[in-house]
Amino acid sequence: MKINLKKLLNSAGKNTKQENFIDRAGSAFASGQRKVADYLNEKAAGWSPQKTKTVFILFFLIAGNVILFITGRAILSANGPPKQFKVQRLFMPPPLPLPGMKMPPKADSNTNK
Repeated sequence: MKINLKKLLNSAGKNTKQENFIDRAGSAFASGQRKVADYLNEKAAGWSPQKTKTVFILFFLIAGNVILFITGRAILSANGPPKQFKVQRLFMPPPLPLPGMKMPPKADSNTNK
């Protein structure tokens, strides 16, 4: 017995605007992905097996090195921020007074609460 989960969850049987948007976005993404895949398949259809293997090996070597570089940077930076990193105080200008608006009292820098 098949259960239609979408109908079960949506008792009225109508899609909401958000569900319609998600369905359209998913369809658009899938059709774009299909077009790119078809284009790449056409380009690679005439390649010899040796060229295909060489391209795959180069791609995986480059991608692997990039991943190792990013991972290495993340691990090595676990010792703390670099020496040139400095946290500076944020400057916030006072709010603009609007007609009928009460201004908050100015905070004293000497008062510690």
